Amino acid sequence: MHLSRLIFTMSLIFLIGIALMLDGFFASFLSPLGVRILLVHTIFFTCSLTVSFPMMLGLAFPIGFIWDSSHMAVTGVNDVGFGYSIFLLGLTGALMQGVCPLFKRGRWEVPVVLVGVATALLIAMEWFFVSFGRAKFIVPEDFWKELWVSALLGMIASPIFFYLIFKLSRLTGYPILSIKDALEREV
Repeated sequence: MHLSRLIFTMSLIFLIGIALMLDGFFASFLSPLGVRILLVHTIFFTCSLTVSFPMMLGLAFPIGFIWDSSHMAVTGVNDVGFGYSIFLLGLTGALMQGVCPLFKRGRWEVPVVLVGVATALLIAMEWFFVSFGRAKFIVPEDFWKELWVSALLGMIASPIFFYLIFKLSRLTGYPILSIKDALEREV
């Protein structure tokens, strides 16, 4: 059981690493359209349902650190401090942990919607932190489009990632579904 959990967790870390590499690739295609898919965040949200709360926080730290390292411009004046993404990922990951019982029963509906809600919440909190740092609460004209399209793309992509995580679980032998509930559904 412990070896399968370790292998499953390492495979999730590998999946997040692939998402970190592919994020720049998708950003170059979607930027001209004014759309941004938060691929790393979507995979983090889907993975946060399958791991324990301390492990979710353990994933939030390096992902937030790498995200801030690669996306914060090094200038004389920073709008927000380094590490704010760690806090935002921890907060939205804790929100995702709230629907773990539904996910463990094999119910995907609410977690898929919550991935979109968490994505929208993450973008809104990021805007708030940047606005607070600048002391100017001005909403850009394309903010709402970016927020809703990113949330919708996250909701569309999340079933694919849930399916991938279920396959990884089956491949590694680490059960992420509750056995009792799975047996009741089969009867």
